[in-house]
Amino acid sequence: MLAASRLALIALAAIWGSNFLLVDVALEGADPAQIVAARLWLGGAILLACCLVMRRQLPRGWGIWARLLLMGVLGQALPWLLFAWGQQQVSVSMAGIYNSVTPLASLPVVWLLLRHKGSRGEVVASVLGFGGIIVLMAPWGETSRSSLAGQLACLAGAVCYAVAYAYAKHLISTLGYSKVALAASQAIVAGLLMLVVTAPQLARPMDPTAAVVGSLVAMGVGTAVAFLLNYWLIGTVGPLQAGLAFYLMPLVAVGLGIGVRGDVLHVHQIVGAAVVFAALALQYAIDRHETLEGQGPQREPEPVRVDVEPAYRSGDAGSVGRSGTE
Repeated sequence: MLAASRLALIALAAIWGSNFLLVDVALEGADPAQIVAARLWLGGAILLACCLVMRRQLPRGWGIWARLLLMGVLGQALPWLLFAWGQQQVSVSMAGIYNSVTPLASLPVVWLLLRHKGSRGEVVASVLGFGGIIVLMAPWGETSRSSLAGQLACLAGAVCYAVAYAYAKHLISTLGYSKVALAASQAIVAGLLMLVVTAPQLARPMDPTAAVVGSLVAMGVGTAVAFLLNYWLIGTVGPLQAGLAFYLMPLVAVGLGIGVRGDVLHVHQIVGAAVVFAALALQYAIDRHETLEGQGPQREPEPVRVDVEPAYRSGDAGSVGRSGTE
């Protein structure tokens, strides 16, 4: 991997991982719905401007826009709202850990929706990861029950990302439009839906301190920049290597949570997080092994088309093909 690709990978992980800190700061003066709306509107506006500069045509047809609306809800609006609501009761570090569950949740989601069975290794990784989640939540402990609802909201957000990934891979990817145009369109329609569904929350007065406004702007800009970085990385090094950013993202979130917000992780949380990270490492190793087997004898990698299906998002890119993760 070239130096430019490494820098882009680190930048992508930093953007995705820092979103949890920015949400935590924004919650000091804004409602969760206001935070999500700001991310959608600003991120969508920037991506739309990119479409104009790159001369990418926006989708046409009510059927396509209906699919994009569903994708925008599943991959952006709903998980962002769940994470923002959950972070009212859950620390930055914990939210970042729960977001990392997305690839582990993808296997049962794909099986339930598409009846696609994973390999034995993938099943072991998913079972191991969800075992770590149970330890992480520790519903049997008195100190954990006050934040159990917040943890469940964050877990539900990760599952939404997994559903969105499956939907994007098997339906949205066949639309034939630029991924930048699709991402901009889905952000726009999801933002419009937020106006209707969460109007009472959006109308609440905000406390627009410099920190709150700065966090909202940073999240909106970061949403667009992260998608473009992911878009470029996949075209440069392929989806497997680009997906490393997703595995680095929770480490960034935990580091910022502890270093900036003073998060304290209890023993069961450290153990649970360690199990989840071990499952993620196993999942990545399985994916890499399968990719290398599919390539056959090692040879010089062929150039990858830029407009391909992205790996897992996140934070952020609940954008088409990911998302985004947080």
